[in-house]
Amino acid sequence: MLTTCLQLRKAAYAIKNSTTIILPEWFAILDRMATLSKSRGTKPLSKRMMPRDVATRWNFTYEMLDFAYTYREAYNELCANREMKMRKYEIEDNEWEIVRQLADILKVNINLFPTSETILTFV
Repeated sequence: MLTTCLQLRKAAYAIKNSTTIILPEWFAILDRMATLSKSRGTKPLSKRMMPRDVATRWNFTYEMLDFAYTYREAYNELCANREMKMRKYEIEDNEWEIVRQLADILKVNINLFPTSETILTFV
């Protein structure tokens, strides 16, 4: 699992920092998927950047894992494109299930330890 988290961290960093090659391709993939979703009559994924994990904040790990699982089809398409040189970040189907399980565990912890924003809404 640690390897999978590291792959996602490195992939998020690579996507964000490759503003001329990988990032435009990421948004192009999301656009193609949105067009396909609309033609099927389903709600498309919003056009977003992959959140980057911050080692000192566990909730950022949850956000990264949850996002990656939700956007896994786009992520897999990006990693499968040889021109993007992202194949080293590919994640297998069984690893995606582990990503989902870990995100679910971290989500429970978010509910146990609310943020100050959550607390302030009740004040």
